[in-house]
Amino acid sequence: MEKIKAFSILRVRMTGFKRFKETYEVELDKVTYVSGANGQGKTSIADAIAYAFCGTPVWGEKTCDRLQNAECKEMRVEVDFVDQDGEVHSLIRRKVGNNTTIMLDKVQVRQLDLTSVFADKEIFLSVFNPLYFIEKIAEGGRELLMKLLPVIDEKDILAQMSESTQALLENESLLDPMFYIKKKREELKEIDESVTYFEGQIDLLKTQQREAAEKVDGVIAKGEKIIARKTELEEKQFSGIDVEALKSRQAKIAENLSGERKTKLIEKQAEAQNRQYKSKFADEIAKVKAEIEALSNRCKTLTAQAKGIKLGDKCPTCHTVVTEANYQSIIAGIKALYDEAYKKGQGTMQAYKELLELDEKSKAKFEEFRAEDLKRIEAELAELSGSDVSEIAMLEDRIRLGNLTEEEFAELNDLIKQADAYAVEVNALAEADNATEKIAQIEKSLKASQTQKIDITNLIHAAGEFVAKKAELTFNQLKMNRASIKLIDVVKTTGEVKDVFKFTYDGKDYRWLSTSEKIKAGLEVANLLARLTKLNYPTYIDNAECITTGIDSIHGQLIAAFARNTQLTVIHPHRQNVQMKEAA
Repeated sequence: MEKIKAFSILRVRMTGFKRFKETYEVELDKVTYVSGANGQGKTSIADAIAYAFCGTPVWGEKTCDRLQNAECKEMRVEVDFVDQDGEVHSLIRRKVGNNTTIMLDKVQVRQLDLTSVFADKEIFLSVFNPLYFIEKIAEGGRELLMKLLPVIDEKDILAQMSESTQALLENESLLDPMFYIKKKREELKEIDESVTYFEGQIDLLKTQQREAAEKVDGVIAKGEKIIARKTELEEKQFSGIDVEALKSRQAKIAENLSGERKTKLIEKQAEAQNRQYKSKFADEIAKVKAEIEALSNRCKTLTAQAKGIKLGDKCPTCHTVVTEANYQSIIAGIKALYDEAYKKGQGTMQAYKELLELDEKSKAKFEEFRAEDLKRIEAELAELSGSDVSEIAMLEDRIRLGNLTEEEFAELNDLIKQADAYAVEVNALAEADNATEKIAQIEKSLKASQTQKIDITNLIHAAGEFVAKKAELTFNQLKMNRASIKLIDVVKTTGEVKDVFKFTYDGKDYRWLSTSEKIKAGLEVANLLARLTKLNYPTYIDNAECITTGIDSIHGQLIAAFARNTQLTVIHPHRQNVQMKEAA
């Protein structure tokens, strides 16, 4: 059966329905007035129509038990109606026990079939009962309205926006603009983090550059002193000494010593004399020393930053703009960083001292073992040769020390290590000198991120305008006379659109309306839904005595119920001869 988009009810017959134990029939016209005292059956007519079409009472309750007369085993409602083409139809819903049957034009149908011919329960009752949508569906009405509202084409929305906005959104996908805005905000957050990182790197490199510039003179002076003393000792060590001749003499004497044992002892003696102490703590000591210097520089930097900070500057640690309100907290933050670095430096210095002590003990033990080895070897050699062995030992010392004393030789070895460390430090300073190039590269990346940030921010604003324009065009369909339904709210701070459901009448919340205002508001909503669905169904108004205006705005069939201290009376004001029918 084709969709019935408009119909008028001709008559309703009720049997075993509420107070009507016996069959009661009421004829309806284009306009029908029903009056009577409470309990006489005015609302029963509305319940009967709703039950016939939807299988529920007029307020949409899930159970229909209250509709059946307690003294009857069968409940039956018959509705004769005429559709938009002038064809007359009959709809019968009958309930016996737990079984319900529906007959449409003498053909048994299901409720699902009935819904496909007319409309689903929510729409039918919202058009038929003007107060149903607001009082029963409430916020669920938002979803219902969104389904009924027409979809506005993206091109039509863009066509009503500025040329600059159109250009921005031309190649963007806005099928789901809120998801688009969410993703763009995530991108913006990542870019903000990149900007903060780049700014921090630039500040760090500039700080290192300043510190290197302040430090370079002292490093150079210290290095020149080390190199000068090292050169002095190196020149003195073998000045006037023919080392190769000494080695030849030593080898010749060794050849003259008889026996394999002497040769091995001499080799052991040479090995023991040339044995150098190799610290197993050297790498750790250098690492801890470097950490101490880094922490010391960190403390100096933080002290300089705290002293130099001014209102209006950016905090060098958190990059927040310094104001009178946050000045003390920023200073406190820098001090906390200083205290942390200082405390860590104290702990590291203690570890450094302990490493030096361990190294000294290890070196002393090494020298002790070396001296014992030499003493033992010399004693054994003394037994074998005498003067030859002593000369070899003397030659070995000469070859090793040259013109230096043991103290000068040890100093020279220490200076060689210091010179190596100085070279490392000079390389580090040279690296700081290259910071200008690094800063330029990072500033280029920073500028690109800032440009990207502006572009994305513009896209977010444009998408927000798109959402607002889309809402404006979509919700124009919801315009009513005095009633108003609001389905979205825009958060001013972020431009975010939030789903809401707000119903007002003359600007007042529905909860605070009088009965007459609620009825008038409900009629506007019923007309709105009829317009959106293009349905022209009957409308039932309860407590019609509360209103004097608004009834004439109904385009379809009207059934108005008035509370009067009389029996149930039905009046058809448009008929020439007014007929009244009272309940038996």
